[in-house]
Amino acid sequence: MKLKGKVALISGGARGLGRAYAEAILKASGKVCLCDIDSEEGLKTLKRFQTTFGNDNVMFVKCDVSDHDSFENVFKQAKRKFGVLDIVVNNAGLLTEDNVRKTMMVNSIGVIEGTQLATHYLSKQSGGQGGVVVNISSTGGLTPVFYMPIYVASKYSIVGYTRSVAQNPANKERGMRYTCLCPAFTDTTMFDKKWSDEGEEPPPGISEEEKKEFLHLIETTGVNTVEEVVKGFMKLLEVDDNNGAVMTVTKKHGVQYRHGKPLSHKL
Repeated sequence: MKLKGKVALISGGARGLGRAYAEAILKASGKVCLCDIDSEEGLKTLKRFQTTFGNDNVMFVKCDVSDHDSFENVFKQAKRKFGVLDIVVNNAGLLTEDNVRKTMMVNSIGVIEGTQLATHYLSKQSGGQGGVVVNISSTGGLTPVFYMPIYVASKYSIVGYTRSVAQNPANKERGMRYTCLCPAFTDTTMFDKKWSDEGEEPPPGISEEEKKEFLHLIETTGVNTVEEVVKGFMKLLEVDDNNGAVMTVTKKHGVQYRHGKPLSHKL
């Protein structure tokens, strides 16, 4: 996929990796619709991007991905402004063990419904041009982690759902492909190292004993830079024969395909 002129919708796009994915697409001469529940941060990111890339190439819509109508409204507004959608990045997520329903609604249901909306609005069978969906999971969606089972369950579901949807024989006629990106620990606002480095309280739901296990895991696996994860993300977009691919990005091993390695594989 050549990204020049392509239009991407990115949930959770106001900050962190979502903002970085958006910036990478804009730098490649694409266009972006950002959506996020945090409108204050979203509007700041919008202003920054408009200054750099022009008002016509980026927009922001406030959205709660756990609310189907709110999420679908983003698709409608993006198509109204840009005329077409080519890429959907289901990136919105949260890291907490304190609220099971909220975690599953945002991390799992939000991604599933975002994928269904993408299929409807991008598919050639419904008037679109086809395109690609990138669902953002985590290495926690591939490996059990005893001290955050709710988060891990939500991320496992993304991997399983994406691989299953990718197997649909109708995808060829639809012009659709579905991929999954699984970054390990990454230096973003969701994963804030300050509490571990500066003696602050651990994230909600993590005990002192679990905190020690968490820090040990960080020491053994390392922490990705945002740039390292964006490299993998762009590979998923640009390679056309990777439907069903699951890619990991870790500090120790870099960018790797775990499933669905394309024939054109070259990292």
